Amino acid sequence: MRTKILSTIVFFLFLTSVGFGQMKSGVDIYSRYIWRGSNLGNSPSFQPSLSYTTGGFSVGAWGSYSTIGSYSEDDLWATYSFALPSGSITASLTDYYIPAFLSPTATFFNYNTKKGLGSHTVEIGLAYAGGESMPLSIAVYYDAIGGVPDPDNSTYIQASYPVMSDLSVTVGLTPSKSTVWYTTAKAGLINVGLATTKTIKVTESFSIPFNVQYIMNPYAEAAYLIFGISL
Repeated sequence: MRTKILSTIVFFLFLTSVGFGQMKSGVDIYSRYIWRGSNLGNSPSFQPSLSYTTGGFSVGAWGSYSTIGSYSEDDLWATYSFALPSGSITASLTDYYIPAFLSPTATFFNYNTKKGLGSHTVEIGLAYAGGESMPLSIAVYYDAIGGVPDPDNSTYIQASYPVMSDLSVTVGLTPSKSTVWYTTAKAGLINVGLATTKTIKVTESFSIPFNVQYIMNPYAEAAYLIFGISL
């Protein structure tokens, strides 16, 4: 029973809070799924999402599925945000489930925290988003439970800043070795990117958000130019 708690708590909170907040669903379509500087799937990806928000609390599910079947990911997450005099702070909990990283015998409810075991990676995070006078965002994420996907219990630190109304810059690094999660043998700069967004007007009442991103991973000496739409 104890091993099932982490994967069911988010779903339980969702069920008990329905009727008191706002439900949302959607799907993003990307030419490539680039996550924190890593190319996952090496093909166009569909990324459906489902979320529920009440006050400062949000809970949901998110997935990514490669069009050629090389990668799939199913995550559960919960966040709580509260306002500051200038900006806001958000605490997060994310349960990553990535079958491509697991052995064929791995079971879904295995949360064994010993290195080299477990089917999930559980990440805790804390993010600050600045106000209009200083719109800098800084976030820190730590894998509290690594299992097979992250035996190093990796940390990721990211800063983002909107240099224009439709253009933002992001810089992300890992401060220590991350052999599987971020594929580094030591601390490294793994995610430097520019992102621009616009809206494609289809009809008077329907528009499609569209974005283009240039992402470079200096540690891996790799770069990507991708685009995505949201429905």
